[in-house]
Amino acid sequence: MKSTRLDLPLPYRIFNSLGRLLMALGLPILRLDEKAVCDSARKQTGLVDFGDPYYRKGLLRLLDSFENDANLHPIGRFMAKDMVVTYLIQRLRMVETRKKEPEIFKQPFIPPLIIAGLARSGTTFLQRMLAIDPAHRALPQWLLMRPFPDDRESNIDPDPRFVKMEQGLNFRKPLLPGIDSIHYARADSPEECILALGLTFDSLIFGTLYPVMRYMEWYLEEKNSVQKYKEYHWLLQFFQSHEPEQRLTLKAPAHTGNLNAIKQEIPQAIIIQTHRDPVICISSVCSLLYTFHRAVSDEIDIDKMTSLTLRLYEEWFRRSIAYREAHPGAIFDIYFRALVSDPIGTVREIYAHFDLPWTKSYEADLEKFVNGNPKDKHGKHRYSASDFGLNESEIADRFRFYTDYFGPSNF
Repeated sequence: MKSTRLDLPLPYRIFNSLGRLLMALGLPILRLDEKAVCDSARKQTGLVDFGDPYYRKGLLRLLDSFENDANLHPIGRFMAKDMVVTYLIQRLRMVETRKKEPEIFKQPFIPPLIIAGLARSGTTFLQRMLAIDPAHRALPQWLLMRPFPDDRESNIDPDPRFVKMEQGLNFRKPLLPGIDSIHYARADSPEECILALGLTFDSLIFGTLYPVMRYMEWYLEEKNSVQKYKEYHWLLQFFQSHEPEQRLTLKAPAHTGNLNAIKQEIPQAIIIQTHRDPVICISSVCSLLYTFHRAVSDEIDIDKMTSLTLRLYEEWFRRSIAYREAHPGAIFDIYFRALVSDPIGTVREIYAHFDLPWTKSYEADLEKFVNGNPKDKHGKHRYSASDFGLNESEIADRFRFYTDYFGPSNF
């Protein structure tokens, strides 16, 4: 099954026409090769050390995928190159910060709250409720994308990193019809920490925003995530250093398949896993991916997209269950049905389980948040498995091992 081409707004069609002309003339402006992106990052920062070279494995796979199977149109290539250079800049600055301010990475670390679980299973809603507590801190999208500032811009208000994030979102939004009803996000709203993990080049952020099928094949098979989560730990220490009294509150479904690496590198982490019917979640995930991929590509192989999505979640669930078998009681489970029917009661359970202090003022703020954020506030997300060539009963059968393990009545 192939996608139908998105009808781009006129300015974007003009951009694409000019971009194709520049590419035909052999001009390097949209080149996606290692030398071009690394040279750009070095030039913009004046730095040269990218740290442990393990990141190159993912970077090279990603660049190959951009060039050979993503079918990117010029706008897609422009956005892809900008994203890769941004992450290389952040990688250079991370390495430099560790050299110049090593004390940051030796400070006491408040155990972070980390939410894993199926995408579309309430992870965003739960994170935002937990982040309302003044003792907690969720990281906004702009900061996750660019954790390390340019020292030359340190006194500028608003922060140039925020401005760049907002500009990027505004540029992309006309290409994403209906995105607010699927996933409402703004530059200053809390977001998945796969954004920060982009600087490792072993992150689901790339496969979420771009149809990089070869890269996702590699991502699926790549099981050595220890170095990635070591750098994730460094990132959390850096974030913690700016608000040392607040507990970081994070979320990313991609953590579901990496619980062992997380606990190895951050043994004090408090991990919560959300659960929902896989039929609903996977159909919704495919709708989200399709929306993002159509924005940047002339043609998407939908069958490949759905096949990789199914394989990815099956792998994550099997790894998650294996971790639980080896570490009973290490993960606290939240079921979507309970989260929706009694959100405040669900948060109370989390606080009681982990012995976190509960206050009346926090409860009042929670009630205000829940009442102010009803389901479908930003529009109804309409989708079905059949839209993507999927069969609901086949999805249910494939993930029976997961629903049986956690109890069919919970779904």
